Amino acid sequence: MTRIDSIPSRRWRRLSWLLSHALTTAGVVAMVLGTSPDVDVRFDDILGNVILAVAAVLAAVFIVRLWGAAARRRPHQYLASSKGMVDLACAVALPLGWALVPDPHDARLFALVWTLRYISHANGLSLFWRVMVRSRIALLSIAGLFVVVTLTAATLAHVFERAAQPQAFGSIERTLWWAIATLTTTGYGDVVPTTIWGRLLAGWVMVGGIVMFALHAGIIATAFAEELQRRHFLRTWELVVSVPLFRDLGAAAVADIVRLLQSRDVEAGAVVMRKGDPGDTMYFIVSGEATVHIAPKPVVLGPGNFFGEMSLLFGGPRTATVVATKPSVLLVLDIADLHDLAGRRPEFVNLIETEARLRRDRNGGTADDDDGIRD
Repeated sequence: MTRIDSIPSRRWRRLSWLLSHALTTAGVVAMVLGTSPDVDVRFDDILGNVILAVAAVLAAVFIVRLWGAAARRRPHQYLASSKGMVDLACAVALPLGWALVPDPHDARLFALVWTLRYISHANGLSLFWRVMVRSRIALLSIAGLFVVVTLTAATLAHVFERAAQPQAFGSIERTLWWAIATLTTTGYGDVVPTTIWGRLLAGWVMVGGIVMFALHAGIIATAFAEELQRRHFLRTWELVVSVPLFRDLGAAAVADIVRLLQSRDVEAGAVVMRKGDPGDTMYFIVSGEATVHIAPKPVVLGPGNFFGEMSLLFGGPRTATVVATKPSVLLVLDIADLHDLAGRRPEFVNLIETEARLRRDRNGGTADDDDGIRD
C-alpha cells in the first residue's frame, strides 16, 4: 500500500526547514556584518562567536547524518547526494578558510558556502540538475552559437576600429571584452565604436544577444515547467491510487484522472464546504477525517470516502456543511474537469453516479437529502 505522509510529519519537516534556514541566515548575516569597517572590537567578537557556533552546529549535523547513513550501510549514497555534498561543504568551509587564509577575518568569508543550504533543503540542487540534464543539448547549442557570434563580432570590430582606436581594438584579444559586454547587452560604455561600420556592427550584436538570451531563458523555463509538472503528476498519482475508488481503474484511466485532480491540505477545523453554497467541486479523502453536518446526526467520513458529488451530478446548492475534524489531504475535482472526464472516461463518471444514486435511494429522498456521503 502506498504510504502517504501525515500532516504532523510535514509540520515537523517545515519546522526543521525553518530552523535550518534561520541558523544559516544567522551565520551569513554575521559574516556580512563582520566585513564593515565601523564594527567595534566587542561587537566583532560577538559576530565571530556566532559564526563559530553556526560552524559547529553544521559540522555536527554533517557528522550525525553521515553516522546515520553508515548505520544503514549507505554512507557513499549520502555523500554522493546533493544534500550530502552540501553538508560536507558547509562543515569544512570555515576550517578550510582558516587553513588557506592567514587573516581570520578573511577566513570568515568562506561562510558564504553556507548559502548552498537554502537550495539544498528546498531540493533546488536536484531540480536544477535535472533541468540542466534534460535541456543540455539545446543549451550546448546556444552556448556554441554564443562563442561563434562573440568571436565573429570581436574579429569584425577589430577590423573596423583598429585604426581609430588601436588601444581598445588593436587585437582580437582586446576586442573580446567589448564583444562580450555588447552581446550580453551590458553596455559598460568604457569602449565604444566610433566608425560607422563599428556602430552598425554594435547594433546587430546587441539584437543578436537579446535573441540568444531569450532563447536561453525560454529553454530553461520550459524545462523547469516540464519538471515541475512531472513532479506534480507523480505526487498526485501517489494520492490517487491510495483512494479505493480508483484502484480498479486501469493505468490509462488513472493517468487521465491525475491530470485533472488537485491535492489540498486541510487543517483540522477548516470548513471544506458550506450548506447553501454553489456546488462546483467534489472531494476525495486521501487521509484524515471529515464530518458532514446533516440531520438527524452528523456523519464521519474517513480515507477512501468522497463527498460533494450530488451537486455536480444533479445540480442545486450544497445541502450540508462539511468540516475537517482531523488534518486531512483531499483530492479536488472541479465541475468543468468532471464534464471533461465524462467525455473521455465515462466509466469513471458512471461509477460515481451509481454510488450517488445508491446513496440517494438508501436515504429515501432526492439528491438534496444528502450532498455526497459515501460509506
